[in-house]
Amino acid sequence: MSNDQAIIARARALDSGGDAVIATDLSGAIVYWNDEAENLYGWRSDEVIGRDVVDVMPTMSSSAEALHIMEKLRAGEEWRGSFIVRRRDGSPVLADVRDVPVLDEPHTVIGIVGLSRRLRG
Repeated sequence: MSNDQAIIARARALDSGGDAVIATDLSGAIVYWNDEAENLYGWRSDEVIGRDVVDVMPTMSSSAEALHIMEKLRAGEEWRGSFIVRRRDGSPVLADVRDVPVLDEPHTVIGIVGLSRRLRG
């Protein structure tokens, strides 16, 4: 099984309905984007697969915060928090996000699955 296939399998396992599920490889390329992600972020799956997640969903978080999150994920730890992302039309969305690292057999991080849902203010 390729890394992308393993990442997609993990994303599907976490895709239980209700959450936007987005999976990327370690370079940030999107390999999985479910229907709820389409609804929440305004992009169709066929428009985002293969694109860099940062280009599709720029966040309003600082680069220091992003580095901290990536450090935790690369260490094999989950991360959860809330931050503002931009929809396709540029409108801001406050989302509760849970990022889960995807590990291969030697327990090396090969990708990330993000689950998110809109927070109502």
